[in-house]
Amino acid sequence: MSSSTPNVSPALWHHHRLQLRTQLGALALDIDLDLTRNWTVIFGPSGSGKSTILRALAGLLPNSNARLIRQDDGRNEHNLTDVPPRDRNIAYAPQQASLFPHLTVADNVAFAQKSSSSTSSDEGTITTAVKLFRLEELLHRYPKNLSGGERQRVNLARAFCVPDPRLMLLDEPFTGIDRPLRDAILPELRESLLYRGVPIVSVTHDVEETFRLQAEVVVLRDGRIHDYGYVSKVLAEERLSVLTALH
Repeated sequence: MSSSTPNVSPALWHHHRLQLRTQLGALALDIDLDLTRNWTVIFGPSGSGKSTILRALAGLLPNSNARLIRQDDGRNEHNLTDVPPRDRNIAYAPQQASLFPHLTVADNVAFAQKSSSSTSSDEGTITTAVKLFRLEELLHRYPKNLSGGERQRVNLARAFCVPDPRLMLLDEPFTGIDRPLRDAILPELRESLLYRGVPIVSVTHDVEETFRLQAEVVVLRDGRIHDYGYVSKVLAEERLSVLTALH
């Protein structure tokens, strides 16, 4: 795929802007977030509001003060604030893999393609997803017969197959997937989505995973953006702490 990958700059135009003001229990979220990169990682401890940001982007926070603007290729802005989740052209893989128990792995992966009224099934994308997430041997199984890591790979593959996404949201995408397999999938996933021109926002609290992505990082603390920038700059102290603990 590398030979045919277009020459895409790491820095995209401003593709989405989220303004979020909401109260979730004791946590007050106050977020102004400009998304400008091919891959942005939202990093922070549990309870800091990371997953809530993804749900706001996806339109899954009803009755919250969330405003979402998308900029298209012609730099025209479109207000998605009142657009229903189904019509936002956003692919979303939640932290908990909510698979359809009555469908096989093959049918779960293909669900978004098969159920779309605007496009026919793209068998090429489905085939790519099955290969990318190493699902060839699992296609005829049902979710009840899968391990946690296998269910998570199906969860990611289903999001990957959403037709014509303008943004992909991945919440702790490699939870339950062993590290060697994660390290094999991650660069292939990044290259494939770059080739398709789909920007990604992912959530993690894993320092190593963030460095492997070499992405722009939004550091979240107590519902606010604490820092933003390239991973080697904003997570230098966290990486040093991990390396020190390993020794």
